[in-house]
This record gives sequence, C-alpha cells and structure tokens, in this order.
Amino acid sequence: MWLLVTMAHAAPPVTVGDARDIVLDGVLDEAAWSGAVPVTDFVRFRPTAGGPPPGHTEVRFLQDDQAFYVGIRVTDTDDPVRARVSPREDINSDDQVGIYLDTYHDQRSGYVFYLNPLGIQQDIRVNGSNDWSVSWDTVLRSRGRVDEDGRGFTIELAIPWRSLKFRPGSEQTWGVMLTRKVPGLGAKYAFPVLQEGHPALWSQEAELRGVRPPHAGSGLELIPSLLTGRSWTTDPTTGAPPDLSAWGGVPWTETVRPSLDLRWGATPDLGLAAAINPDFSQVEADVADVRLNPRFAFQFAERRPLFLDGIDAYVDRLDTLYTRSIADPLYGVKVTGRQERVSVGMLHALDRSPLGSFHEDGAPGFEQRDDVVAADTFARFRLDAFESGQIGLSIADKRLLPEPGSAAVGEGQLATYDGYGLDASLPVGGRWSVDGSLQGSGVNGPEGSLAGLATELVVTRATGVGTGMQVAGSWFDEGFRQELGFRNFSGFGKVGASLDHTFATRGAIQLVRPSVYALRQEELDDEHQTVVGTSGTVVAGANSAWIEGSGGDRRFQGVTLPQWSVAGGVASQAGRTLELDLWGSGGQSLDFRTLGSASDLYGEATTSLRATVATRLDLTASAARHVPQGSPVETAWFQRARFTWQFTRPLGTRWIVQHDLVEAAGDRGEGLLVSALLTWLSVPGTAAYLGWTERIDLIEGSTTDRSVFVKASVLFRP
Repeated sequence: MWLLVTMAHAAPPVTVGDARDIVLDGVLDEAAWSGAVPVTDFVRFRPTAGGPPPGHTEVRFLQDDQAFYVGIRVTDTDDPVRARVSPREDINSDDQVGIYLDTYHDQRSGYVFYLNPLGIQQDIRVNGSNDWSVSWDTVLRSRGRVDEDGRGFTIELAIPWRSLKFRPGSEQTWGVMLTRKVPGLGAKYAFPVLQEGHPALWSQEAELRGVRPPHAGSGLELIPSLLTGRSWTTDPTTGAPPDLSAWGGVPWTETVRPSLDLRWGATPDLGLAAAINPDFSQVEADVADVRLNPRFAFQFAERRPLFLDGIDAYVDRLDTLYTRSIADPLYGVKVTGRQERVSVGMLHALDRSPLGSFHEDGAPGFEQRDDVVAADTFARFRLDAFESGQIGLSIADKRLLPEPGSAAVGEGQLATYDGYGLDASLPVGGRWSVDGSLQGSGVNGPEGSLAGLATELVVTRATGVGTGMQVAGSWFDEGFRQELGFRNFSGFGKVGASLDHTFATRGAIQLVRPSVYALRQEELDDEHQTVVGTSGTVVAGANSAWIEGSGGDRRFQGVTLPQWSVAGGVASQAGRTLELDLWGSGGQSLDFRTLGSASDLYGEATTSLRATVATRLDLTASAARHVPQGSPVETAWFQRARFTWQFTRPLGTRWIVQHDLVEAAGDRGEGLLVSALLTWLSVPGTAAYLGWTERIDLIEGSTTDRSVFVKASVLFRP
C-alpha cells in the first residue's frame, strides 16, 4: 500500500499550453490542442487497484485570458459508449471523465468537474474534511461528441476563470487528478495512481504547472429573478377545502416576487454573495417522510443557491450549521475566501419565519411562534496545518427579535443562542487519520438558560484493500444545543469501533469485504443503547451485494428491551438501460410510544430505466410494518415515480407522482402528490421554470394544496 502512495506522489507534472482561437464544438482540431502534451497513463483504483482502462485516453490542458480549457479524447473502447442527453448533473450512469483541480495547491480542497461523452456537466466542491457538496453549481461551457462507431468520444470544456477561486499571482502550480468511469465494468481509473478511501484525497494529486490566471477577481455577478404564481391551501383552522369554482376567486393567493442575487469577487480568492428578497422555493419536491416509530424530526437536503455558494467553507465536524433551519430569509449575506493558509466563511441572514428548536427537550425561548424574526450569523475559520490536515474554528449566533408590529415589540431580544467550536484533522501516513472537535454552547430565554460542551475524537484507518478500522468516542452535555443546526438530543456519551478487511480477488468477483462493529451509547437520564454486529460486501463489476446482522439492547424511559436486526441488499446494472437497487431488513425494536417490544419489517426497491437516449424513469417503492406488542399493526407504504424527458441540452421536463399511506396509532393518512416542471437552463443562473403541484388527501377525496408558478432568472457578468 505504501508503494501506491509513493507512486501517486511521484507522478510526472502536467503542463498547460496556450490556447489560440479555440472553438468549443467537441472537435479538437485546433493547432493548440495537437501541441499540448497529453495525459495518457490511467490506472484502475475502483473497485480494486491495477490495470489500464479499455481503449486509449488522452487529456490535454490549454489556457487564454478568458478560460481554462480541457480537451478529452477516448478511442477504441471495448463496449459502446454510454451517453444520454440528460438534465445537468444527471450523468452518474454514463461514461464519465472527471477533472479534479486544487487551485490553491494546498492538497486539502478543490473543484471536481465530471462530464459525460455529450458534454453534460456535473460540478462539485470538496473541502478539507472530504465533504462533497454535490449541489454546488458554477458556469461552465462544454461540448461533446460520440464517434460514429460508438466506441469513442471527444469532449471540450472551458472553465471561465471567473468560475474559480485561486491565489493571486502570475504563473502558478495547481494540483490535478483525472478520472475515467466505465459504468459497464463498475470501474474507475485515474491519473495519477489513486488509493481508494484515502483520508486525504488531494494529497495524491499531481502538479499542474504553468497556470497563468488573471490578476483580477471574478468581478460582479448579478442574477435578477422574478417568481409569479397562484396557490391555495385548505383552511388550517377549519380544515375546510377552498372554493374552486373560479380561478380568480378569493381562495387563491397571488405571488409576484422579484429578487436579486449578487456575487462580487473582490480578489481571486475572496468573494461576497448576497440575496435580497430571495426566492428560496424548492423546484424539486421533497420526498415525503413516512417513517414509523420515529424519535426525531426528518432532515431535508439543501438546494437553495445562496446557501450552496462556497458551501465547503461552512462545514465542520459537528454540523453546527444546518441551513434549512433558516426557513424564510428576508436577505442573506456571505463572505467566503482565503488568504495564504487561512480560509474563512461568514454568513448572516434575517429569517422572517424561524422554526422552533429541533431538540426533543427544546431550548429556552426557541419554541415555534409567529411574532418573531431571527437574526442568524455563522462564521468559520480554517487554518491549514499538519501537512495535509487542518484546524477549524466555528462561531454561531442566533437571536430571536420581535417582528415589527407584533405585541412583543419593546421586549428586546426574546432568546439568544451562541456556539463556539474548535476542530482539527490530522492525516497520519497513507491511510491513518485522527480527527477531533470541542464545542460549547449557551442558550438564554425567558424561561432560563442552558450551557453545555460537546467533544469528539475519531481515529481511522481508511477502508481499502487490506485492513481498515475506526475507533470513535463523543460526549454531549445535557445543556448542549445547536439552534443553527439539527441537534435533536444531548446528554449522552457514545463509543464505537469497527474493523474491516478487504480482499481483492480474481475472476467474476473482484472484492470481498467482511466487517464487525460495536456501539455503546449512554444517556444521562438512564437511557442507553448497545449494538454489536457484522456485515459483508461482495462486488462483481457493476453489481454488488451486502448482508448485515446485529444484536443488543435498548433502554428508554425506564424500560430495557433486547433489540436485533438482519438486513441485506443488492445493486445491479442490468445492461445499458436498467439499474436496480433492492434492500430489506427485519428485527425487533423498542416502540417509543408504547415503551414495549415491537417487530419490524422494511423493504425498498429503486429502479432507473433509460429506454431512450433522452428519457429516464425512476421508480421507488417501499413498505414498512411495525407491530408494537399488544397494539394494532402499523404500516407505511410509499411509491414515487419521477420521469424526465430532456428534449435538448437546455430544455426538458420532469414529472413526479408520489403516493404515501400511513396507518399508525389509530390514525390513517393517505396522500397523493403530482408535480410537473418544464425547465430551460442555459447555465446556472440563467434559467426559466414553469411548474404545477397538487396535493390530494385521498381519505377526504379532495385537493388540499395547489400551486402554479413561473420563474425566470438571468445571469449578468458585466
């Protein structure tokens, strides 16, 4: 394994040539391309190490005053290339080439750009803690062509300098890694040699020499947008459905919402982002929460543009910031950048409809109420240290203030939350790492105050061929809170350990990985949980299977009961058109409502069908059965169909039909969601949407919510 790491560091440097009159057409016929030295040495790293990719791969780099260019040529593949006309980002089932750029050459973080053979883009930010922000977007230009025989492709990519952040200076050296994905083999190949699961991904990069970015920052970006629509909902006080007799009748709420997003790159490595009266509506409908026997609230993913800008600078080990807790901001401002070894991210927003505390015991003054606004502030500072490690400082502040015109005016600050955290990451050798954090919090409200500490220490030997392991311990004081995060309980300590060994085999089965693990969680109120388990994974090309079993006990509110579970699943690519993921579990658990024993069954199936080059149908079906001892059976059914048809690269449509049925605790609920969306997306920021959503209560037989909207935005880069 040490040999692999040494080889990665010994990779030859890559040089950047000068571009002249590049026409982005997916054909590398300009003279500058033939003069650029190509990267050709790709070696497999997933699922096992060793071996070249099928065919021949060449990647070249050029630059001019406007952009950084990448030219990709793949020829003589064994199987026909997989390439679909898909919505932006939806290329994970296709052949891909990935470009990883460490623009600061600090071996800690960077940009990742994936492209399918038709030039469809996917962009990602990766920070020093190896958090992948897949919802981050920037402006790219690309074109791709598949060869007539279907066994090769060409891609041209232009990354405007304005879409990147980097150190000020003239000629620079960046870090670079390249990957090629062959989905039919379930394999990925890379330059330089990469180690799967390496705790410090960017430390394996090669040098990209001769980069000459402009001295100025990215300048000003403006994204004005306009949302207009109509909606209505069932009367929340009486439950009575609205009168649908006339489109222009009273029940309809009309919305006309102009907004403005602003970004300003003051220097190449420092930027400001702001939004005034932003539209943070979710274009994609959230998946319904149909869990049985839940203890905590459901957590949703972030998709809103302002909060995704520079998101890698705002993530720490204890997840201090959960941006979906900022529900309805009047404005938001962010400053993100770095100077030498120090990076900074600062966020401030005024939330017009702050949510209540997610904590099961609440927090003084942070209950749900309608007559307050919240001033939310978060800052994170990170110092590069320990070669490829880091030290981070997080500061969080949330203040509830009276809403103008409410009865609470004159009472001053109604509640405050402050949090301070310190964390560090120390890579040791090729696969070992040590990570730790310490955080304190204070909450003050009319009912009193709370204060507490949280700490965590994790020692890891990353999973890979051979032995991997992890030992982790954490402690959360009873008074610890994270009112800008998703902290749902505290007052507990937890220790855990896992051990795995990966065998690389020959033949149809390429990888076998058995593992064992143990966990003990002890809560201050005499509640605890113990789990001991084992699992195994088998990988055969594009197919994999796993099985897991565990046992232990659970004590909750004075009741102690045994718990056990078994689970297993398979993931398969059935040729070029069908992907399948099945898994299920069964066991015995503690019911949080009756405090008695309960039996559980759960199953889920997800399929993706690509019948044509421009269409995709995703089907998800799940069923859950929870039977508390001495109580009626509880069941949950969920089905979701998502159909996309991409007419052209910018223009496509998406339809969702989602059904859920829950019967639990004597109640029965059944709903249907239907959502249609027509999208035209030129580049992130320049887009238009036409959408319709309807929610139907199938028990009552009536529509409860209906909305139609038109949204348009334009990116200006003066």
